[in-house]
Amino acid sequence: MGRQKRTLGLGLSLLLSCAFLSSSHSAAVEDVRTGGTALCGVPSMGRIIGGMNAQRGQWPWQVNLNFDGHHVCGATLIAPQWLVTAAHCFPPVNPIDRYEVTLGAFQLKNPSDDLVEKLIQEVLKHPEYTDDEGSKGDIALVKLKEPVSYTRTIRPICLPASTVDFPRGMKCTVTGWGNILTSTSLPSPMTLQQLEVPIIGLDTCKCLYSKDPDPEDPHVLHNDMMCAGFAEGKKDACQGDSGGPLSCRIGDAWLLAGVVSWGDACGAANRPGVYIRTAAYADWIKEKVPEVALSNVVASMEPVSETGMCSNTSSTSDRGPYDDIQPLPGWNRPLNPSQPPPGSAAPSLSSASLSLIFLLFQSFYYLL
Repeated sequence: MGRQKRTLGLGLSLLLSCAFLSSSHSAAVEDVRTGGTALCGVPSMGRIIGGMNAQRGQWPWQVNLNFDGHHVCGATLIAPQWLVTAAHCFPPVNPIDRYEVTLGAFQLKNPSDDLVEKLIQEVLKHPEYTDDEGSKGDIALVKLKEPVSYTRTIRPICLPASTVDFPRGMKCTVTGWGNILTSTSLPSPMTLQQLEVPIIGLDTCKCLYSKDPDPEDPHVLHNDMMCAGFAEGKKDACQGDSGGPLSCRIGDAWLLAGVVSWGDACGAANRPGVYIRTAAYADWIKEKVPEVALSNVVASMEPVSETGMCSNTSSTSDRGPYDDIQPLPGWNRPLNPSQPPPGSAAPSLSSASLSLIFLLFQSFYYLL
């Protein structure tokens, strides 16, 4: 498969506990319908044994966006009536009234009784977004027609303030649903998947993307972007949803560090996943959604050295900090984001193609 810029979706992996010290920052957020409160970024769960499948209620801010009844993108709940997602999930050719939002979803083919479905009132794309692949400002706020009540499986994530930094090497988790093989959907009941990836510094990521460039399809990483993944190829899976959350834990709560945006090819070396940094748009989000609280916290871990991660030589002595991490056997092959799964009536959305590059990680234990 030739290199081509594409919007990203999501892959599979297991969790690793990120016990970073910070001041407690779990903001109490009010449910406008019930008057109750819930902590942002805190699932109502206990100990979880890590696995490729997530557990029900483990990621209560994960949202499913449907178009014409088919899953097309992920999104993240930030307030009773507001979501964050990627702007490219709403191409101009797609009428807003044909989208539907499902919250509290876990197994898409086995919906639970407490699943909540909502329609969209409006979509606010950031003014800098241009509807081009790889555009800066690939972030959008989605206002629901009605607010949702918080439950055990429906809770918001915390939002980082503009000053919050997620250091190099910090392990975060991306979640969502998606295909497991070329044109092959997740097996029924389509259980929510999770993948852990380390943050890669933007300079290192630019260096990686500068290797073997395609002059007809240049890759530009803007300052509102961040990378997560691995320099080595052949360890990833092309599956999942654009617009989904990259969740990073600091202290006692999870923050929305990034929104899945784009990538290049599938399984290609030197092409980690690219996200929009939520912190870069914290002030814009606060302006549009005044009720959200921004968490101003600091991760206690020191950034990981990325010396040797991107080198102009091919010497095996230039090893990166993550080179010893090995994938699970049977990592998945690239999928064609322009074609729906067999038997699906989902339209082809060229400007909202839903593939993503991510690493299949080893097993870990995760403690919430």
